[in-house]
Amino acid sequence: MKNYKYIFWDFDGTLVDTTKGTRESALFALKYFNIDVESTDNIETIFCGPPLRDSFKKFKLDKEQIDIAIKLYRKYQSENTIELSELYDGIREVLETLKKHGKKLIIVTAKLEQTAIKILEYLDIFKYFDLVVGVTENSSRIEKNEIISYALSCIDHMDISKAIMIGDRSSDIKAGIVNNMDTIGVLYGMDNKCVLENAGATFCVENSLEILDIVL
Repeated sequence: MKNYKYIFWDFDGTLVDTTKGTRESALFALKYFNIDVESTDNIETIFCGPPLRDSFKKFKLDKEQIDIAIKLYRKYQSENTIELSELYDGIREVLETLKKHGKKLIIVTAKLEQTAIKILEYLDIFKYFDLVVGVTENSSRIEKNEIISYALSCIDHMDISKAIMIGDRSSDIKAGIVNNMDTIGVLYGMDNKCVLENAGATFCVENSLEILDIVL
């Protein structure tokens, strides 16, 4: 295995299970437009990972409505759902081990940056990360490849050959590849092995502890 130094992490579905909060936030925003989503619908698969604008487009909202929906979603998520977030099994151990080995840990997420930080602090894992890059209220970076590219620009003396991207969606894998990274697809999140391999994942893991076998 390579000696990876920079470990880039997706947030939702990779580090933290935010499906409950995502569902509540999406339902709250959609209700404003009288869009009734059945409780059995797997709405979190639509909203966990992709840019919010793309997710709301699926409900035939126009641009102005999407802008309103995003604001409603983010406000509700930040104020009402932080405590619904849960770490995936083994993540804390993985982070502790990686830091002990001197790895640089970076989060790249399509979630509002300050909301991601609030969740990290609530779960007591913010201390493990060297950099957290997400979407800001007035950010021009929306797509995951743009978020990764910005994070790379923030790191002095970056050696891309020692970087790897970890995520649960095909968009994470494709964004890592666009930025010339090796990638790990985690199979406990949203996308399955076939989808992640078709996206070009260098590795796939069944659980978080297997990540250590690859990056150490």
